[in-house]
Amino acid sequence: MKKLYSAILIGEILLIATLLIVGCQSPLKLQELDYTEDPVDIANPDRGAYRGRWQNISPDLVNETNSPYGITPEVDHRVPVDETSALYHGRQVPTVEGDDIVETEFYNGVNQNDKPYIGGTDVSSLPGISFMSFDLCNFSSNAFLSASDAFAYNDDGLFTDPRTGKTRTGETRPLTPYALDYIRGLLQKVRDGEGVAFVKFSYDGNGFNYIEPHKYPHLDLREGLIHGPEPTYITENNPSSMCDIEGHEDKTWIEYHIWQLKPIFHDYEDIIMSVKTGMLGPWGEQHSSPEAQNADAYKILLDAYLEAVPSSRPLITHAGGFLAWYNATYGTNYTFTNIDKMPAPPAGSPEGRFGFFNDSYAAGNWSDNGSLSEGNSMINNRYGNSEYDRYKVIKWFNKQNQVLQGEGGIGDNVFGNMPGAIIEAQQLRTTALNMRHGNYSRWNNFIYKEENVTKPVQFPANEEELQSGNFTGEIKTAVFDPVYDGKTGLEYFRDRMGYRLVLRESKISESVKPTGTLKFTGKIQNVGFGNIINKKNVSLILKAKSGTDTFTTLTDIDARDWLTDNNGNSREDNTSAWRDMRVSVDLSDLGTIPAGEYDIYLKINDPLEQSTNKRCIRFANKGNMWNAELGANLLGSTTIK
Repeated sequence: MKKLYSAILIGEILLIATLLIVGCQSPLKLQELDYTEDPVDIANPDRGAYRGRWQNISPDLVNETNSPYGITPEVDHRVPVDETSALYHGRQVPTVEGDDIVETEFYNGVNQNDKPYIGGTDVSSLPGISFMSFDLCNFSSNAFLSASDAFAYNDDGLFTDPRTGKTRTGETRPLTPYALDYIRGLLQKVRDGEGVAFVKFSYDGNGFNYIEPHKYPHLDLREGLIHGPEPTYITENNPSSMCDIEGHEDKTWIEYHIWQLKPIFHDYEDIIMSVKTGMLGPWGEQHSSPEAQNADAYKILLDAYLEAVPSSRPLITHAGGFLAWYNATYGTNYTFTNIDKMPAPPAGSPEGRFGFFNDSYAAGNWSDNGSLSEGNSMINNRYGNSEYDRYKVIKWFNKQNQVLQGEGGIGDNVFGNMPGAIIEAQQLRTTALNMRHGNYSRWNNFIYKEENVTKPVQFPANEEELQSGNFTGEIKTAVFDPVYDGKTGLEYFRDRMGYRLVLRESKISESVKPTGTLKFTGKIQNVGFGNIINKKNVSLILKAKSGTDTFTTLTDIDARDWLTDNNGNSREDNTSAWRDMRVSVDLSDLGTIPAGEYDIYLKINDPLEQSTNKRCIRFANKGNMWNAELGANLLGSTTIK
């Protein structure tokens, strides 16, 4: 009896103690915020539209004055050898340098010679991505220095002008200190600006080694490669692929150049979004040249980039290049026939770093002008039994969960037209598109209404069906999001590229003692096509409502866990796609916090960001949640007392 009494007494004491502890803790209060999405453009880092460096000049206006190097639509920064080197930017009006972050309309496909940055769609965007593409033609004896040099070689097969003795190509050699400083200077402009850098290096950034007849209608030209531009291509003018610098004789010239670039990749890691591995083929698009069709070259190239570029940053290649590297690395025999059977890459693995580029995105034919199937013949020649299938490539890339960058093509068929283009973008996790390349009028003419969006789309089962028009493939239906009702398809697509975050719920401790624990729980929904790829710091900020005091603590939240819905359902009522956020902060760890009213903010930025408020992720909520000075999103408020 005495033992029973003691047990009851102890139990009551524990219950009372528990009640006292709970009573001392303030309940979590739902914050009075607007939890609905605002359908407007937000230039968040690592996703969205980017403005290509675009030379706008019609073929009949090409001459030595306004286009001394010939015509080329994509204009890469030509890396100089020294201060006497001629820089090439094409006929830019005005000349474009630095971060290229200027509000621009999406292009409608119509050339406008006097106003090259008028898009014609009436849909604009403030790009958050700077297309930092560098042409290393001065550093390869196989790369032509101008279109006229390339055409002259095409006529007589000579690497020097027989009349003047002037070389028509660059010279295979190390990147000079002046060249490296030039690259640093342009990346520094990105850091000083607002955006991130999408970086590409190649030896023919302006396509001089390749003939595109439509640019020269007055000439009878056949499309195709004139000459392989790489310094690893053995020719009369470039007798060795191997570097001859003491201590680096084990490297090819491409490996040596990437080795020289390594310190730059690391020094500017904070503002690099991703690196396109380029280097092979005209424009660095990894096609046409003998090196770009050499499976062994991809193992060398991609290994060099894996070693040189910080592991925090994705690398971009095409499907064939990835297959060649993967098979050589792991002793497998994957081809385009079974690419969809490849396992999802483990977190932190080398294969998990590879994203994908599509240089004719949504062009509308079966292979997007060969971009989706790039490298299939190379893989077939090496491994056999490689048959390209559009849906298998898309399924593989969906599992990769990586960056997809594209140059717009947007053809007039099921893949280029909406709602088919929306369905495919959700599967591809489309991240970034060049707003100056392709005809975006096709999406701009599509009105985003429920009856248009939810119209069932039947896809062709194969290429033959696409050509015949008799489709028997899968029937799919896009999910209509009423937030964009009445907007254009282009506006919807602009905002959905990559990730897009909407705060759906926020609960914060109503009050807390200076030595107590501040708690926050929330729900967030990623309504974009893709996910956050690059790691972000997620910090909680306490800001005094009166005064200037702020207190910041880093949380253990991983923003990469805020996954988009696999079925493309971005509707607010899709609560299964709401992701949890939980934070508990011991205020004593933040120092002495004065009593008072505090606003609570969530700041999301790169761990290496050097500024106070640049390149921070902004939620897409309505209302006045964004604090530009802090670069953070309002979660609510609490009282410390």
